[in-house]
Amino acid sequence: MKKHGNDRRERGQVLPIMAILLVVFIGLIGMAVDIGHLFVARAELSRAVDSAALAGVVELPNMTNAQNRATAYLQDNQSDVTASFPAPSDAFQFKVRGTRNVRMLFMGIFGFGSVTADGQATAGFGVIPADVYLTLDATGSMHQGCNAAETTTGGACPIKEARDAANNFVDTLLGGGTPSGLTLIGTGALRGCYDPPRPNTKCIPTSMIQNLSSSTSTLHTAINNVHAIGATGQPSGGSGTNFCLALKKGDDVIFGAGHHTNANTLRFLVILTDGDNVYNADEVNQSSPQSPDSPCRPSNPSTNDGDISPNCRSDTQTQEAKVDALTKTEADTLKAAGVEIFVVALSVCGGLDGSVLANPCSGIGNSGSGYPDSLQDHALLKCIASSHSGTNDHYFETTSASDLPDIFQQIAGQIAFRLIE
Repeated sequence: MKKHGNDRRERGQVLPIMAILLVVFIGLIGMAVDIGHLFVARAELSRAVDSAALAGVVELPNMTNAQNRATAYLQDNQSDVTASFPAPSDAFQFKVRGTRNVRMLFMGIFGFGSVTADGQATAGFGVIPADVYLTLDATGSMHQGCNAAETTTGGACPIKEARDAANNFVDTLLGGGTPSGLTLIGTGALRGCYDPPRPNTKCIPTSMIQNLSSSTSTLHTAINNVHAIGATGQPSGGSGTNFCLALKKGDDVIFGAGHHTNANTLRFLVILTDGDNVYNADEVNQSSPQSPDSPCRPSNPSTNDGDISPNCRSDTQTQEAKVDALTKTEADTLKAAGVEIFVVALSVCGGLDGSVLANPCSGIGNSGSGYPDSLQDHALLKCIASSHSGTNDHYFETTSASDLPDIFQQIAGQIAFRLIE
């Protein structure tokens, strides 16, 4: 009988212990769930204040407008966030601090009804060293619709619209009292060759190339010197097109005279083109000094494709495919060096193609495989752009030259307005 009494006492002692452990166990589960909930809430808040800072910074130097725009963004996208605006370090920065009360799902049982989460972001305009190279297609097709002086208005002259867009691009990046010298811009043009090394009037002369500079007047002069084949003072006929050479020239300028050496320097290359690679050996090939330059020189460089016209072709030509592959390699080299590439495609063969290709780089360089230009040209341009996965955020396409100023403004905004912290 005594033994039975001990058993009852032991059972009586175990039950309270089990109850306590159960409460602790439930509390731990609740804490884990609420911590996960808080982590997600803080991540959402961080993204919200980042976006609000970027939304507001475009209004600088008007700080009131910047704060109103950031507040409106938060109200539209995360209405439970309370915004405040700490004083920035200088007039080119904009800070947003956001707080929100995160309701605890389980810990409220223990008196922890909510936890305050906060986040802060700083965006700036031209506050990080940046080296930028902008190059414009100056082949004959960019002259179509223009008068001889390329002053035709109304969007009918592609090269004029491109120059206007480029000049506005320079003014956006260097205007508004941005910190002197932090943003440097180089400009250029592209065809199938450059002079030097190829002494041919159809090649891009040095007068169309400008090394990195922070002088708007210097850059405007260089941009206004860019004229397409067929314009007054320019040759007739065709030089072909070599995007690889345009990228290499950008590499030379971005890492050339006067470039920033700061560890946090941002580097960008913007290329505008209305066509595709067309290899015209009769105009561009020479052995010494080598043209096209070796990184962009196809094997059998003296051989033309059967069709070197700018028209949309039913099948990729052999030499074109080789230059396409070299273009991809040069783009990969630039990206590996930290250069972001923006591509503006104007009336590319095959019309508009706004779709996001699953893997635009997969077919580059495949000649004679039934790939039409309408696929290959878009694929190559999307491949060399530094777009984030699943997007075309570094690739812009239009069939109207009148759209170029707006597109260039969008790119300038992506370059100039940056999160700092």
